[in-house]
Amino acid sequence: MYVCLCNAVTERQIREAVDEGVRSMRALRQQLGVASCCGRCAPYARQVLEETRACTASAAQPAAA
Repeated sequence: MYVCLCNAVTERQIREAVDEGVRSMRALRQQLGVASCCGRCAPYARQVLEETRACTASAAQPAAA
């Protein structure tokens, strides 16, 4: 699904960027151009960023014995 129509950025691209190390909206904006034009995508882009970071962090933690 497209998140940023101005720059044709998809949810998948944001998730891939997070997997590659992007940790902030600033870095996401620099890498993909998200929220650099009209800014209407910023709230949803931030949500996708935070959800993906949370999933990545929980997957990296070892299971409790």
